[in-house]
Amino acid sequence: MGKFRVLVECRNEGGTDLHCWDNVQAANEKDAEHKAVEMARRYYPEFDEFEPVRVEPSRWR
Repeated sequence: MGKFRVLVECRNEGGTDLHCWDNVQAANEKDAEHKAVEMARRYYPEFDEFEPVRVEPSRWR
């Protein structure tokens, strides 16, 4: 398993926010995207749409 940093774009009628999830443990980038979007949905229920914008290996090990 690797650790990834994922930027998730969260949108609703009021606008757009970017939220960064660091040290997401996942087998690959696609799994890291999925986990980060699920976390964003839980922590930011005021948003309607969630889209992973960028995934990269985490610099923190």
